Amino acid sequence: MTAMDLKRIATGIPELDAVLRGGVLRHRVHLIEGRPGTGKTTFGLRYLTEGAAAGDTCLYLTLSETEEELRATAASHGWPLDGITIEEVMPLPPAAMPPQTILLPTDSELSALVNRIADRVAAVDAQRVVIDSMVEVRLLARDSASYRRQIIELRRRLSELKATVILLDDLTSDGHEFELQSAVHAVITLEQREHSFGAARRRLRVVKLRGGDFQSGWHDYAIKTGEILVFPSLIAQEHHRDSQPYEIVSGVDSLDRLFGGALAGGSSTMVIGPSGVGKSTLALQFASAALQAGHQVGYFTFDESEDALRSRLVQHVREQETARRPRRFHLHRINPSRISPGEFIWKVRRLVEDQQACLIIIDSINSYLDVIREEKSLLLQMNELFSYLSNMNVTAIIVGAHSATLDTSKEPDALSIITDNIISLRYHEQDAAVHKAITILKKRHGPHSQDIRALRLTDAGIEIGERIRMPGEQAGGEPLES
Repeated sequence: MTAMDLKRIATGIPELDAVLRGGVLRHRVHLIEGRPGTGKTTFGLRYLTEGAAAGDTCLYLTLSETEEELRATAASHGWPLDGITIEEVMPLPPAAMPPQTILLPTDSELSALVNRIADRVAAVDAQRVVIDSMVEVRLLARDSASYRRQIIELRRRLSELKATVILLDDLTSDGHEFELQSAVHAVITLEQREHSFGAARRRLRVVKLRGGDFQSGWHDYAIKTGEILVFPSLIAQEHHRDSQPYEIVSGVDSLDRLFGGALAGGSSTMVIGPSGVGKSTLALQFASAALQAGHQVGYFTFDESEDALRSRLVQHVREQETARRPRRFHLHRINPSRISPGEFIWKVRRLVEDQQACLIIIDSINSYLDVIREEKSLLLQMNELFSYLSNMNVTAIIVGAHSATLDTSKEPDALSIITDNIISLRYHEQDAAVHKAITILKKRHGPHSQDIRALRLTDAGIEIGERIRMPGEQAGGEPLES
């Protein structure tokens, strides 16, 4: 049987099905393993509720939790268990446990349990089966060899019954080896990682899918009331969008002349400078001009509250937000302590693929670093994201704060290596006062001015002024009209 012959069954989690390239394999035995608290039972219940909704006969065999506990878990998600048979299977029947004795596990006891499991599946004629948990079976095994023999026998019996089975294992048995993983057709590993502050991060990976294709690597996921959200890791080369060429101007002629023209569609621009110098205001100016041109704009802010940012929106954006017309400015406040890198990238993708956004602004990259710092893969993840946006013909503006000279060996300045353009804002002292200045450090798609120009933020918007003279330099250079 080839991979093309193997039919897939939906798990009820669309993004997990995407990682599995269509779902779990029909009439095969799959293993979902993970430490307690990773959500194995929730995955199993979601798989069965999806099957019941499709008209399949579903069976949940529990060797650890009670039926009441399972129903409470399902109720907390609002999932009906109509059409799902729940049966408690004790590892050892009470009659087999004489009082005041200690029974050592034997092959006969393990074999009897395996036979009872297979018999219950046959009696119900179940098409979808969840067995929870295999650690109870492992405790009856005398050694690894006997455990593996019985698992292979269970797999054979279940395959003959044409059931699509998910085994759950919490990895808590002593001397954990790989007997179970090697005996089943597919393995999905769930992991929960605690951080020094904020929410724990959950992620999963498909270890194997015998005879089927899947997306390798780790994928973040989240369990929320009523749903399990999986965020497939981004592969930029799998995404392309053919669109008409376009450019995004700032709407300030003097700024566009300083930059040497508009931002090219699909390019990435980093706006850097110290706190309070006007980086967000500059990014919002480009957002305003893009909205005026009829584009969809996504703005992700990590630092400011949504209300504070909306109070700073330039006039056109505020008018667009209050007008009775389709929404085109999509503002998302991101809490860096409560979100995973995969979920953030998924939110970006949804704006690009569902809302057809042409401009994405991330403000600021410093706070995003707090999300992925422990991953030690900033450049890799951001390069993949920039490549994806470029393939989808989406322009990106990334705001980054720093207080010293640009240093590409440190974060976040290292991102400047992979961005197409760099706009630098800074403070300078003149006539016993602190002023702001702007310059273009880099532009890949065409020439730009080398001048350092005065930057003024007024109620009317952004103004680009005269060329900044260095100490001892003769006056010269015409001001750029705002």
